[in-house]
Amino acid sequence: MLRAGVVAVVFGLVVTGAGWAVAVPLPDQDSFYAAPSGIADLPNGTVVASRAIEAESFLMPLPADAWQVQYKTIDNHGRPSAYVATILVPQQEWTGIGPRPLVSYQVAEDGVGSKCAPSYALRGGLGGGPSNAFAETGVIRLALLQGWAVVVPDYQGPDSDFSGADGYAHGVLDGIRAAKSFAPAAIDHAAPIGLWGYSGGAQSTAVAAQAQRVYAPELRLAGAALGGVVADLEATMSGFSGGIAGGAVVVGLVGLNRSYPEANVLQYLNESGREMLAAGQTDCLHDAALAYPFLNAADLEAWPGSITNNAELSSVVRRASPLFREGSPTAPVLLYHAIADEFAPIGAARALAGKYCAAGVPVQRVEDPIGEHGTEAATGLPAALTYLADRFAGKPAPSTC
Repeated sequence: MLRAGVVAVVFGLVVTGAGWAVAVPLPDQDSFYAAPSGIADLPNGTVVASRAIEAESFLMPLPADAWQVQYKTIDNHGRPSAYVATILVPQQEWTGIGPRPLVSYQVAEDGVGSKCAPSYALRGGLGGGPSNAFAETGVIRLALLQGWAVVVPDYQGPDSDFSGADGYAHGVLDGIRAAKSFAPAAIDHAAPIGLWGYSGGAQSTAVAAQAQRVYAPELRLAGAALGGVVADLEATMSGFSGGIAGGAVVVGLVGLNRSYPEANVLQYLNESGREMLAAGQTDCLHDAALAYPFLNAADLEAWPGSITNNAELSSVVRRASPLFREGSPTAPVLLYHAIADEFAPIGAARALAGKYCAAGVPVQRVEDPIGEHGTEAATGLPAALTYLADRFAGKPAPSTC
């Protein structure tokens, strides 16, 4: 919410004082995003379209050459699809050890509309207001200033499958494949690869890291940084419920219903809940949070416990939760987290660390005794940047297992 507040201020300045800004069409109004036919037999990660762009962060140019690429992947429903990623290569010369690293940065897209997509934010898109993706362009700038190439996938795909974990994993890993094969970016075949994300972006980073061993074994990952990770989505939805951002539960349920239609999430909602979901089909998280502050999930239930105490619904939510998914990373992992995190409870993050440790993964846990979910997004940055830089330099990975 702190990040959303900062972005809202910036947005207000933009719309009142920056008349020179050029309107960017929403992805669902932009022909570049339209999936081409005849891609089913292409290898996953194949680039099928590209265009050079001027990438921005808070309407200021990013110090990088940038492209948007559309690439073939498999969506959350097991269907061939075409996702979009933004590839950014610093204009400064790389002077570090070995080839220039590549970081796959996953923003907390956290929305069910195309306006929430990071590719839109990186072109300066502000249609419909600010988003988590728009807020996180500042973190992408920091990664570029390290000299790292960055790929930022729209890992929810063209249908905004929020919480579709299989689609997340494929979108992230195939985005890396696309970046490595995209000739204009000139990313070295031997470039070390890092994964990074915060909150919902850490959720997608974690599910990709856990799937990489089987889905993309040729990718050699150097390390992954997970900040404020949504390890157990059910615990996170409970954390939002009844709080100032309680309306986020609506977007979460829209995402579950869209990503797992066979679960028929609507059957668990009362008439008011169904109306909220119908009205929120293109919302980013902050839209619903502002529309329904202090909303309690129990207020949406078709019967007592249909959402808050339902084993069938819990099994669906666990399909989107790294803690309950199969697989473990092949690379060392940093988990940085505020102990008092109200939206991604620390217990689930600790359990995820334990799961990785049990699989033999070196895990460094950095827990902040001060702050909460929003503040840790900023205060945890030095730890993430240092951790990834050390992995790229080939230093031994620390472990608190």
